Amino acid sequence: MIKTRQWAASHGIDVADSLPAVADYDEPTPRTSQEIAIRTIILHAIAATGYGVDPEPIVEWLIEQSIWQYASPAEQTLMKSTAPTDEELSEARWRQKAQWTLLWAINKVHSLGLPTQTCDTGSLVDDIMPGPGESIEPFVSSARLRLPGEILAENDRTYNLHCHARPAIRESTLPDDLIYPVLFQRHYAFEWLTGDDQWDEVQTDT
Repeated sequence: MIKTRQWAASHGIDVADSLPAVADYDEPTPRTSQEIAIRTIILHAIAATGYGVDPEPIVEWLIEQSIWQYASPAEQTLMKSTAPTDEELSEARWRQKAQWTLLWAINKVHSLGLPTQTCDTGSLVDDIMPGPGESIEPFVSSARLRLPGEILAENDRTYNLHCHARPAIRESTLPDDLIYPVLFQRHYAFEWLTGDDQWDEVQTDT
């Protein structure tokens, strides 16, 4: 089976780990670095819930840090649910990949590369994100949004990969090493990052 790198290149998609910024593109995203940083914390809480961490102290922490209101209606429902379904928990775990994408956008992650591996959970928990009970202020205030041209380059690559992946799934020609849920979560994150939809309302059309 052809690997993702060759498959992407055959469709004219750049396969470098870090893409060059689109020259002269300077249209800012509608999301601020602070807004993005807070969203990554919410997604961190959602992923923790998906992995079986008791959500009650997490909710208390989000309230204490004055960001509970930034959790979407669906996210609040999940974290307050006494009996989430396996499907809901699985989706919550995959949200960690959207979180990783947004962390890249605020310079907390060095590069994204191709969607052939999951994120570094150990680094995410131990080195990047604030832990429950800690102040989120240092994390939020240190977030620095990447240049518009950098975000556009990765957004374009993710969108183009998704456009080719959907028919490849139907035709059973998707490369074995491409992790489709990672690609989907990246696309979801970029659509939120560059659009004005609320988190629950984001569409990943191709």
